[in-house]
Amino acid sequence: MRFPTKALTVLVCIVLNGCLLLSAQAPSTTSATPLSSESQSGGYPEQGYLSASYYLSQYFKLTFDLPPDAHLQPIPQSAARDGSLQLLELGGPPPVDAEISITAIPIATGNNQDAKAFLRYALDQELFRGVEELRGLTKAELSGRQFYFFETRRGVEQHMLLATTLDGYILRVVLAAHDDKILKQLESSFQRVVFFSPTELRQHLDATAQPYDGPAISSHRLASLQADPPISHLDPGKIDGDFYENAALGFSYRIPQGWTLEAEGAVQPAVERDRARQDFGRPALGATERRLLEACSRTLFSSWAKRPGTDGQIPYDDFGEVTVTAISAACFPGMKFPQDPNDRQGFKNFLLQFGLTHPILTDMRDAKAFAAGGNTFLFLHGAVAFRIPDDELSRRLSIAMALTERRGYLLTWFFAAPHDSELQPLTDERVVFDSAPPIKAASATEPGGGAASSAANPPPVTATSTPAPATSAPPQTAAATPVASANPPAASGTNSAAALTAADQQQTSSPAHPSLLRPGETMESQQGKGARISKQKQSD
Repeated sequence: MRFPTKALTVLVCIVLNGCLLLSAQAPSTTSATPLSSESQSGGYPEQGYLSASYYLSQYFKLTFDLPPDAHLQPIPQSAARDGSLQLLELGGPPPVDAEISITAIPIATGNNQDAKAFLRYALDQELFRGVEELRGLTKAELSGRQFYFFETRRGVEQHMLLATTLDGYILRVVLAAHDDKILKQLESSFQRVVFFSPTELRQHLDATAQPYDGPAISSHRLASLQADPPISHLDPGKIDGDFYENAALGFSYRIPQGWTLEAEGAVQPAVERDRARQDFGRPALGATERRLLEACSRTLFSSWAKRPGTDGQIPYDDFGEVTVTAISAACFPGMKFPQDPNDRQGFKNFLLQFGLTHPILTDMRDAKAFAAGGNTFLFLHGAVAFRIPDDELSRRLSIAMALTERRGYLLTWFFAAPHDSELQPLTDERVVFDSAPPIKAASATEPGGGAASSAANPPPVTATSTPAPATSAPPQTAAATPVASANPPAASGTNSAAALTAADQQQTSSPAHPSLLRPGETMESQQGKGARISKQKQSD
């Protein structure tokens, strides 16, 4: 794919797999949110506050300072699968790689019923794997509470584990770093932990503290989202000829002619099933993340080049998929989609959190960001291999994903084809964004924070329907923009595009990943009615 000269380039595999990367900006210095009646009455275990200089657990009523030399930032995580509750996860940049992690383990579900036995077992496991024991299991009193701790080292990684029994939980604290000096600073900071009474809460908060529910979605917030799923407030849109249209989100997209419509995509579920089999049945996506997606995301449509046979299989060479999904941004307050295509760190932060609910991102090897039609896009490209039951050969597919934020929702286009040559015409199809205001303005109080449905019960896209040939393109009161363009238009909301610069022309002359412009086509000439993808082109 060809992109503007200043397009962002991100190695997604490094972002998701490589090392410790900051996942969110430090809490801003705005005023702390007023304490709710629920907060003052006890709240839920993950409930707390975080600033650049300290952490406070409102539920467990403790607070301690963060050493500035560690350069700690919040790190998102998947929800734990063992029933433990993640209260805090902070990490610092390499080579020091400082870490502070706090987890609450319900005693009723744990194998070890007190902090001492819990740490004894943890230390024995570490010694069995082979570590240097710097300090054996020791007892200490911190702010009137009895803690147990030990310290070990393996290579450059050195950490201290502490635990105490508190309010029906074992509170486990991990302090770690690749630098002995920084680890001592972490230890010194936590040794000055303060446990306070409920009436003293306000005196420990200042204007820099922001509400913080831990690195994963809290059980409290998940229950709230499930009670009133934000995605249920979104109009699913409709099929009109070859076009999918969604007035609430203000966009339309042309479906490849002759393709079939299905209820869900095929590739991502197949990859997840294959990897679960390889991992002894353990799914890549945890139950909590799956429940979160059920409440917060919807497949708007999925289109396949071929309908499955009676055995449910599709011939490999004939396969092609385009699946478009909407995700309520209100469900992920810590996941910010950057509006500046040059915000490299912002996109790293976004991908790190987005990948927690989309394991397919581990197969995306590169990403590029750009602005087009008044929207910022992120385009990911890679390849995936997986096996299906009763087939001895693995299937390899070229895949891509385009993302943009629209009216309170994150829109994603997922593409799959046997080779890049088949993938290119899929990514070439245009998306048309409406420049008019949404049917209903986004509301901060409405679940999902996005436009509500224009009808009480809008007709869903069915899995058995097949789009009829379109007789005309959608009204051109909107800007026609490729999902991911090599030369995006300079202005949004119009049908005109700025002339290409010399650098852009030189860039588009060289082959690269799938382009959204056909050979010999420019942004100006592709506006309005473009040539449909023929069946012959699909099978090339």
